[in-house]
Amino acid sequence: MAATDFSARTEAQKRVWAAETTQEGQDQSFWLSNGFVGRDTPDMSRPVQRITELTRTTGGDRCIMQLVGDMQSDGVAGDKKLAGNEEALVNDTQEIVIDQLRNGVVSKGEMTEQRTVIRFRANAKQKLSFWLSEKVDELMHLTAAGRAYSLNTDGSTRASTTLSQLAFSASVVAASTNRIKYGGTASSEATLGVADKITWSMVVQACAFAKRKKIKPIRDMGKDHLILLVSTEQARDLKLDSTYQTNVRTAGPRGSKNVLFQNALAVIDGTVVYEHNKVFNTLGLAAGSKWGAAGTVDGAQALLLGSQALGYAKIGNSFMRESDQTDYKNNPGLGFGLKFGMLKPQYRSRADANVSEDFGIVSLKTAAAQ
Repeated sequence: MAATDFSARTEAQKRVWAAETTQEGQDQSFWLSNGFVGRDTPDMSRPVQRITELTRTTGGDRCIMQLVGDMQSDGVAGDKKLAGNEEALVNDTQEIVIDQLRNGVVSKGEMTEQRTVIRFRANAKQKLSFWLSEKVDELMHLTAAGRAYSLNTDGSTRASTTLSQLAFSASVVAASTNRIKYGGTASSEATLGVADKITWSMVVQACAFAKRKKIKPIRDMGKDHLILLVSTEQARDLKLDSTYQTNVRTAGPRGSKNVLFQNALAVIDGTVVYEHNKVFNTLGLAAGSKWGAAGTVDGAQALLLGSQALGYAKIGNSFMRESDQTDYKNNPGLGFGLKFGMLKPQYRSRADANVSEDFGIVSLKTAAAQ
């Protein structure tokens, strides 16, 4: 069996392979494939703002995300003098730190594989694209929920990981105090009971709360929308809620072909509901470490998203590199990498006496048992 000469592949072929792997990963990613991400930096109308402009600093590569508040003054009436009475735009500057994440695969050898190296390359692309989508989704869920990268999305601690060493992991901040709603009559994770499940009434109240707190909505077809991202168990509880069932039956057609709506669980009262099993929950924690007074209540942290809930930056192209240790090309290896960063922005909220709050997210913490 003749070994393929990897070194004969041109740099252009390697770039195409890496770009295809990245695109396949994005197509499989929940966050990157449901219309959640804006086109470029000026597009601030989506839950995730894509930052495309790089700022080089002594501390490394960073991207700047601008949060510009609405104008507050009444302006000037009639022929009153405008000069000298202009209003300054108030903005908070957020920095997204860039780092790289890599992974690789290596062949067991030609005799073990009983396949050509070309087949190995095809399998590698498939596995690495799935790995990319899974890791990006996990990191975005953790970032949005304000949970450390040392955790899995089920609350358990990762057995072995370097994700917490990513430069932008230090930017993860917990959900801000005035952007959290609890199920039932609970006022904290410790006071949640097993009956404090998500309901449609809670969703409606949370949406009204978000509007009062001036969470920027997502515009589609001239209408304002918010996105509700719930866990699998929260989706089940919501579907079993009688008011939810009634509203789903009587709701009219969605009326939009926008990708934002195509994979939604439901669209009611302007709220686009999505389900995902990586929404942060406590199912991976031992009894005593969960929520509730005794730490035995399983729960989940749903996310109500407006515009600019997250910032995401990808710098340059993904890259593919050949292993330099191949045992005379008997064990070819492929490395794949991506340079990116993400951030949940917080700002000085005028609706909360200029206290720093999550800019585009309201967390809904409820009981959510399996």
